[in-house]
Amino acid sequence: MLTFDEIGRLDQCDSPAILWKYVIEISRKYGFRAMIYACPPPHRKPTHPDTIIRYAGISDEEFQKFVIAGLIKQGHLTTENSLQKGAAFRWTEIADLTSSEQKFQKLKQAANSMDIDEGWIFPLFGPQSRNGLASCGKPLNAELMSKEVGLQFHIFAQMAHLRFCQLTSGLYGIEKSLSKREMQIIAWAAKGKSNAEIGTILELSESSIDSYMRRAFAKLDVHDRTSASVKAISMDLLRT
Repeated sequence: MLTFDEIGRLDQCDSPAILWKYVIEISRKYGFRAMIYACPPPHRKPTHPDTIIRYAGISDEEFQKFVIAGLIKQGHLTTENSLQKGAAFRWTEIADLTSSEQKFQKLKQAANSMDIDEGWIFPLFGPQSRNGLASCGKPLNAELMSKEVGLQFHIFAQMAHLRFCQLTSGLYGIEKSLSKREMQIIAWAAKGKSNAEIGTILELSESSIDSYMRRAFAKLDVHDRTSASVKAISMDLLRT
């Protein structure tokens, strides 16, 4: 199964986007068709608005229905009860984390209808309580649900999470987070748009764009749009 070389290549991923692309590549190589990653701010629930979430192999509708409305909203899966296990566990073992058998059966029916009936969930631990969860699902064969495979992929997921924490070490280092509007403007600036062009896109005056930009500069502790774009991307505040 997984080799030391494949795990070692995580260290060569120099951005969150490249790291996630590599995780998807390895997961699919070994037969998992769906991957999910969630990293809430320290000491926060997965539903926190600043939670970093990525998924592949499932649609937006499936993710919202199964993960948000099912696993999290119904209380089957939280960072706390998952981290307490400390070890990888199967989706079919989620029933052990909830006292509501009726809700679990409802979730199971929804999962089966979307071909999401089996997979692994990995508790992840990071520096300064940057903990999270990862999951590999929709396995191509039953052998992928053996304890040996679960352990190997848990190690891979944990190392990928630590690499992500390294790449985004300053993520929670700013005193105030960027507002939605500030992130929009920095994102357009990162694509090379001028203040006038961004104003046209967002239907705001050029002076308003300038004001938002300066507020973002102050929060990011930078003095120009290039530095702001680079820092926001490196901290995973923007998606590239």
